[in-house]
Amino acid sequence: MRLVKKRSKICVKSDALIKKVKGTIDRYNMLKKGDIVLVAVSGGPDSVCALEILNGLKDEFGLTIHVAHLNHKFRKEAEKEAEFVRKLAEEKGITSTIETIDVKEYCMKKGLSKQEGAREVRYDFLKKSADKIGATKIVTGHTADDQAETFLMRLIRGSGTLGLSGIPPVSGKIIRPLIEIKKSEAIWFLKENNIRYVKDPTNIRPVYLRNKIRLELLPLLVKRFNPNIASTLCREADILREDEAFLNGIADTIFKEMVTAQEKGSITLNYLRFNRLHPAIKKRVVRRAVAELTGGVKRISYLHITSAIDAIKNTGKGIDLPDDIRIERDYNSLKVCVGKVKSTAIQEAVQIDVPGITEVPYFNIKIEAIINNRAAVPEKADTGLFDLDRAALPLFIRSRKEGDYFFPAGMKGRKKLKEYLIDHKIPRTEREKIPVLVDKNNGILWIIGLRMDERFRAKEDTKRRLVIRIV
Repeated sequence: MRLVKKRSKICVKSDALIKKVKGTIDRYNMLKKGDIVLVAVSGGPDSVCALEILNGLKDEFGLTIHVAHLNHKFRKEAEKEAEFVRKLAEEKGITSTIETIDVKEYCMKKGLSKQEGAREVRYDFLKKSADKIGATKIVTGHTADDQAETFLMRLIRGSGTLGLSGIPPVSGKIIRPLIEIKKSEAIWFLKENNIRYVKDPTNIRPVYLRNKIRLELLPLLVKRFNPNIASTLCREADILREDEAFLNGIADTIFKEMVTAQEKGSITLNYLRFNRLHPAIKKRVVRRAVAELTGGVKRISYLHITSAIDAIKNTGKGIDLPDDIRIERDYNSLKVCVGKVKSTAIQEAVQIDVPGITEVPYFNIKIEAIINNRAAVPEKADTGLFDLDRAALPLFIRSRKEGDYFFPAGMKGRKKLKEYLIDHKIPRTEREKIPVLVDKNNGILWIIGLRMDERFRAKEDTKRRLVIRIV
């Protein structure tokens, strides 16, 4: 690594490049006066160029700049690179955060590839470092070349418009001011101004897909098809990003209108409305629901989403996706949930006081039992009237059980409770939440709120009458 004394002023020839970067900053509203900016510096030409240009703009924007560098422990040169970045920041009078994390070990624990693990660790490090110093912006040195490589890599692997939208110039706190300049321009800028940087030898080895695209595919496309292929691909990514933002805006509005229930770990949508949507909006609504529950859709691919939509065409069907996500349909409801789905069935039946008032916390109800031999047949769904001589006390409240059956009032013969609930289109996720009143012999008196049992309901000649009411 050759160290060259840095000139006191940026070369005049570099003004055009700085102006170009400022244009990107203005176009995407990347910076505002007084921003505290954390610059991710690997020591390579892109990140050093970003640091140099931002440091030159700090007075104009009133910026406070801080350097962050992560040693991944991948290569022997990593310690020297960390020291290079520390000295670079020191020479400029810029504070820095230099940390070392064994990314190989992290990847083994998480079952990730080197690239996936390094990216995950790196962005987590940048976020924590930014939070520690109160940074309002995080700068990475991505260039137009990175954008073109990403576009081709995702195209080859298979991706929808979201993936082909490429690397966003702005993503939350993260900004990429070099996203519209070529790597060759960044290197030229540094050489023109005698600014030193380090080279990563792994970037010139065609061992990873991105490297193969950079070293083999892009040069071929430049030579034989389009000398400005990088700019063309970046423009395509920009167009797709705009379209994606527009469609996501529509999907977001529709999603909010379709939510019928939301609780910790689950979202329920109106399936009838969902089924009438255009396929492009359907996919985005499902993705939006997953993102709402998990904070992102990093491991959910286009294929996952389309498979889920196909799986829920029939009621009672569902599909499991990565990260413990399940998508299922029950009649007119589409439910997206995250985490291991546990049975909501009550563990123990609750004995009710006859007469008296009993609280049943699981169902969030109170049951009032009154012995009233003159009580008339109730007209309300929250009140039941029973023959006390037919029911064997004590009485209990519980959830449904496998094999439950009863004799629905007004109907002939017995019916399995499961079949009754299916016939009445009670969603599977709601069936465990319906309280069931039983006697000591486990005979069902009442599916509360739905139907009483013909055997136990009071008739005109009933002498001892029991009124059960939800209060």
